[in-house]
Formats: sequence, structure tokens, C-alpha cells
Amino acid sequence: MPPIDSNYRHIPETPGRTEHGTGLNEVLLRASLFVLFFLPPLVIIPGRFNGQWLFVNYREPKLVAVQVLAWLFLTIFWWGIWKDHARLEHIEGIFKDGFTLLFGIFLGYLCLTAIKAQVMSASLYELAQYFTLMNLYLALVTLWHEEKLLKLSLLGITASFVLVTAIGLYQLVRPIPFLIPLPGPPNPSTIGYKNPAALAVAGQAFLLLALTAMALDGRRSWLPALGIPIFLAESAYIATLQSRTTYFAFSVSMIFMVAMIIYHLYRTGRRGAVRTMLPVIILSFIILGATIWRYPPAHQRFDKMTVYFKSPSRLLSSDRGTYLRNSLYMARKNLLGVGIGNWGFAYPLYRHFQPKLFFTQDVQVRRAHGDYAQMLGETGWPGLLLFLFLLGWTFLRGLRAALAASSPWPTFTFAQYLTFLLLMLFDYCIEMPYHKFAFFAVVAMVNASFLFHGPGLRASTKTPHLKGLGE
Repeated sequence: MPPIDSNYRHIPETPGRTEHGTGLNEVLLRASLFVLFFLPPLVIIPGRFNGQWLFVNYREPKLVAVQVLAWLFLTIFWWGIWKDHARLEHIEGIFKDGFTLLFGIFLGYLCLTAIKAQVMSASLYELAQYFTLMNLYLALVTLWHEEKLLKLSLLGITASFVLVTAIGLYQLVRPIPFLIPLPGPPNPSTIGYKNPAALAVAGQAFLLLALTAMALDGRRSWLPALGIPIFLAESAYIATLQSRTTYFAFSVSMIFMVAMIIYHLYRTGRRGAVRTMLPVIILSFIILGATIWRYPPAHQRFDKMTVYFKSPSRLLSSDRGTYLRNSLYMARKNLLGVGIGNWGFAYPLYRHFQPKLFFTQDVQVRRAHGDYAQMLGETGWPGLLLFLFLLGWTFLRGLRAALAASSPWPTFTFAQYLTFLLLMLFDYCIEMPYHKFAFFAVVAMVNASFLFHGPGLRASTKTPHLKGLGE
């Protein structure tokens, strides 16, 4: 099967090039990589006055954590890469990859849309994040062809969400005074509100399964003994958060994983991690459904979702349908959209359909509750098409890697990517700084799985799959 990107030059592993040393710079690189993924979901700033907790800032502290830790990691990465010829040649190939070029074009186009911004600082707020994410993409794809660094990254993010989930489940029993949730379920942990909390947990759950499957193939019994019950607990926690979008996306992705595991068992007859994960996913699906059924607030939210399955046309007159239709109106009036980061500021001028829905003196919507709709409104049709081309390219790469790989992690990584794509249909996922970072980390992981461990390599230079992943 020929590669998608003919100009990508794979650097085959050769003796003396697979190890990258244990010097100070390597130790700092690994430490900064772990902290980059572990710390941001946990960062909050509570406010206290006269012995009372008054507020908690959940969103911006995570943005600051991502930016500071990302540039600390990137500084260490670029400082050391000039002395590491293997990594230097890998990143040279990634620079020449067509996807990287398209990512750069997309970033340049986002800068162009800023000329339409009513609030330039809001555009700069977004552009700074995308610039960081582009640099992270280059570094992460370069490093994730190494098994140890891939596992370290997965361990960082999954360990963080062990704490997030534990805190959230504890809040069901006893409220934590300095974690004041927004109106809704009382247990959004360190994320602040039910939708962001559910999106964040669902946005890493399959990475936990990937790490667990890798440990199973590597015969490390202690990690699966932890990973499997943690995944089941996360499934129950997601159910308590009452996010209908997450119910939909997480369920579809689990059904996809069941189909993919059955496919691999039929194609290769392979046992081990793949066979073990099948009952785990089925059990987690049962736990998700049972928790929704037995937990009255979740059951009520689920009932409200079923009306759209019975009558899909009602979605167009719902809040999300209204924001989509008004985003279409924005794009019709502005070729370049209203400027990246400016949907909330421009919306009062473009409330063409149902203008009073969630827009009163007391409540004023400031995001489209759908990332595709918001991208359309902010960047116009050219921007949305560029964005969809990026996502579609990653989708095809991930699917090919998932179907062809003899190791389990490309399949679980693709399932995680699919979860994000579905979440973005009906919720504000990449509108939030941490979630944007998590999504583009998965994009980098999918591309790494294709370029280094999937069918994207030339047959003559195709590298073996990662050690311990079940060749």
C-alpha cells in the first residue's frame, strides 16, 4: 500500500540510533513531557474572602499551565535535538510531510481572519494557542516514535484523570468547599462544569485503554490491574455528569472499538490484549447505561436527548440548531468569517434566527455549542473547509493505521480521535484552551501512529512496530 505522503522520508532505525542517552537534557525532556500532560487538568485558582470561598477560576489557569509547560518542554526539546542526529532527521521528515504544510496554511489563514475581528485581543488569544499547538505537533510526533516517550505521555494524562475522576466521584458524597461547581451536577471535579468535565474525561478514556493494552502485551500485570477498573470508574463518572453529547460520542466510540476488536480477531486470530479489551469495553458500556438508568438526574437528561432521535428535525430549532443557523448567517455575510475567537462578540449582530433564544438581559450565549459551527462563523467557508481537510486527512491516516496495525495502540488512539470528532459536533470542545490542547495532542498521536507504525511507510523502509506491542 503506497504512502499518502510521497515526500515523507522515513528514517529507519539503525544500531546506535534507537537510544537517546540518559544525560541531563534527556532527563529534563522526559520530566517536562510528563508534567505537560499531567498538571494542566488539575490547575485551578480559588478565591476566598472573610473565611468564605467566593469563586473558582477553572479555565484560564489551565491555559496558563499549558502555555508555560509547553514552552518549557519545547525549549528543552529544541536545545537537545541539535545533538541528536536521529531525532533531527525525524523532524526533518515531519517538516516535509504534507500534513505539516497544511497545518501551517491553516494557521496562516487564521491570522488572515483576524483582520475581521471586532475584538483583536480575542483573536490573538486564539492565535497564540494555535501557534503553540503547531510547535507541539512537530515535537510530539518526532518523539512519539519512541516507545518510552509515548508511554510516558500516556501515563501523564491518564494519571491526571485518575485524580480528576476520584475527586468527581468523591464530590457525589461530600462537596469540596473550594471546588464550587457552576449550576448543574455537583461533581465536575477540577474542570468546573458538567459539559467540560465530561468532555475532558471522555477525551482521554481510550488513551487509558491504549496504555493498558500496551502493558498487557508487555506482560506487565500491575498496570492492567489498575487501568481496567479505572476505565470502568471513568465510564460511571461520565454518566453522572449528565452531558448528552458525551453520552452519544462515548457510546458510538465504544461500539466502534467493539467492531474493530472483532475485525482484528477475525483478521489475525490474535489473542492477548485485543481479546482482553473486548469484555472490558462491553462491561464499561453496560456500566455507563446502568448508571444513566439508575441515577435519576442522568436519566432525565438522557430522556431529553431521545426526543431528537425520534424527531431529528427538532434539532434545528434547538439551542444548538439556532447557533448553527446563525453561524451560517455569519458566514454568508462575511467571506472570512467574523474573525477567529470573535463568535461571542459578533453573535449579537447576527441573531437572524430565533434572536431571543438564550439572549436576554440575564443570559447571553457566547459560544456556538458546536466547534464546526463556531469555526464556520469565525473563519467562513474557506476556514471551515481547511479545518475539515485537516481533520479528514488525520481521520484517513488513523483509520488506515488502525486497520493495518498489528499492535493495539493505533486502534485505541483512533477511537479517541473519533470521540473528539463526535464531541465537536454538538459541544464547545476546542473552544476551551485545555480541551483544544488535548485534541491536538491526539491529532499528533494519530499522525505519529501512521507515519512511524502504520501503512504510511514505504514497504522497503517500514520500521517494526514498537517493542512489546504484540508483533
